[in-house]
Amino acid sequence: MEILEKAQEYERKGRNITHLEIGEPTERTNSLIKKAAKQSINSNNSRYSNSLGIQELRDKIATKYKNNHGVSISPDQIVITNGSSAALILSLITLIKPGDSVILVEPYYPCYPQLIKILGGKVRIFKTSVQDKYQVNIKKFSKFINKKDKVLILNSPSNPTGVSQNKDVLKFLSSLKINIISDEIYEGLNYDSDPETFLNYNKNSIVVNGFSKFYSMTGWRLGFLIAPKNLIRGIQKLQQNMYICAPTVSQYAGVGALSINQEEIERLLGSYKKRRDYALSSLRDMGIDVGYSPDSSFYIFADMSNYTDNSLDLSLDILKKVGLGVAPGIDFGPSFNKFIRFSYSSSLKNIQVGFGKMREYIKEYT
Repeated sequence: MEILEKAQEYERKGRNITHLEIGEPTERTNSLIKKAAKQSINSNNSRYSNSLGIQELRDKIATKYKNNHGVSISPDQIVITNGSSAALILSLITLIKPGDSVILVEPYYPCYPQLIKILGGKVRIFKTSVQDKYQVNIKKFSKFINKKDKVLILNSPSNPTGVSQNKDVLKFLSSLKINIISDEIYEGLNYDSDPETFLNYNKNSIVVNGFSKFYSMTGWRLGFLIAPKNLIRGIQKLQQNMYICAPTVSQYAGVGALSINQEEIERLLGSYKKRRDYALSSLRDMGIDVGYSPDSSFYIFADMSNYTDNSLDLSLDILKKVGLGVAPGIDFGPSFNKFIRFSYSSSLKNIQVGFGKMREYIKEYT
C-alpha cells in the first residue's frame, strides 16, 4: 500500500505510472453479473438476506463444487460473506483463542499475521523456497509442526508465488491433526494443472473463497466459506453479530457470475496464460530467472538479490526512476526481503509497458 500511495502521489503530479503492484483484475465485469444485479434492484431485492446468504447462491456454489471438483457439500455448509476477508476472519475467530499458535506458509498473504495477532494468536512461520518450487517440503514440515499448533492457513493457489500445492502435499497436510483453513480465493485461475480444493482431501477443513479474483468483482465484496456442519451455527451467530449478512445485491450478482458459460471462462484463462508467458519471457530476457513457473493466479515472485537486500527501497526506487509500481517482497514475509512481486492481472498492453519500464530500470540504473 505504501507503493500504491506513492504512485498515486506521482500521478497527481502528472506522471504516467504503470501499475504491476496491485492484485486486482482489470477485466470488465461480465454482463451477466451486471444484469443479475440490476434485476435484483428492480425487483426490490435489496434488504437483509438470511445471514447465511440467499438460498439460490448457496445452491449454485454447492453445484459448482460438485461439477468442478466432485465434492458433495450441502448448501447449509456455505456462508456468504463480505468478501473473502470476512470469511477468513469468521474462520479464525471460530478456530483460535488468545495464545493459540497458527502456522503460516511463507511467503504468505500480508493480512494473515495481522489478523492472527488482532485475535490474540501467535504466528509460526514455515518457509518454502524457490528451490522446492514453493511446495511445502513434507520432511521439513513433519519436523516443524508441534502439538501446540492449532491452525494452519494454506493459500493454494498462492499470493504471491502463483503456485498450487501438489497432490502429495495436500494429501500429507490432510492427514495431520490440525485445523486447516484453505484460502482458495484464486481457485479456478489455473493454467498448467487442474483446479483443486482441499475438500477433496479433508472435508473437515474450512475453505475460504470468493468472487473478487476469478470474476473480477473486487468492489462487490462477495465471498463465502465452506465449513463442517457442526461449525456452521456458531459461524452464523458471528455473522449475525458482526456483519448481519453479505450485500444482498452483490449476492444476486454472484448468481449471475456462476451462470457464465465455459467458453467465456476458457477465454479468460487463455488470456491470463498469455500474459504470464509474456511476463516470464520478459524477465528472462532481462537476466532475471525466477526459478519456477507459476501455474495459477496472476503473480510472479522474483528474486532480486543481485540488485538489492531491501525490497521496499528497490520498489520505491523503481517507481521513482521509471514510473513502475511493483510489490516489495518484505510484505510477504521476512525471509523474502530480496524479492519483488509482479502482478499480471491488468491488460497485456499495460504489462508490456510495465516490463518495458523494468527493462529500462535494469539497463540504466543497475
